[in-house]
Amino acid sequence: MGCGAQKNSACLNEKLRAKALEIFRRIDINNSGSIDKDETQKFWKTNFAKVNTQALFNAVDFDKSGQISEDEWMAFWEIVKKSGYTDKEISEELDNLMEGKAWVQFRKVDEFVKRDQLRKNSQVQQIVKQNSKRKSLVQQQRSFHQE
Repeated sequence: MGCGAQKNSACLNEKLRAKALEIFRRIDINNSGSIDKDETQKFWKTNFAKVNTQALFNAVDFDKSGQISEDEWMAFWEIVKKSGYTDKEISEELDNLMEGKAWVQFRKVDEFVKRDQLRKNSQVQQIVKQNSKRKSLVQQQRSFHQE
């Protein structure tokens, strides 16, 4: 199920991961490692900022904390891929977000998350944890190469 070291067409490729992370960092203006509703509203400015923010948080704030962690953000995009969206579709949506366009509802993802809430062992939480581990490994590798 994981998207670790193995190549898997159901996993987000590195180019899409980098693009998604860049958007997250653009929204996270205070560099806290998480985004809140104020930051997302500033990101969208006047482009239906409150509506886009609410839709984003409904879809991505898996733990309903009022903050979207980098791990939740990246897990969301992994779930988009696992839900059957193509690299091209995901890339187009990420490009639209880069341009400040509206948040799109990913119906297949919404269905995945609803089904997941009925499971004893949450796949969503496993994906969030996998992204956290992946981030830690990348940080360790960067530290090692800087020494």
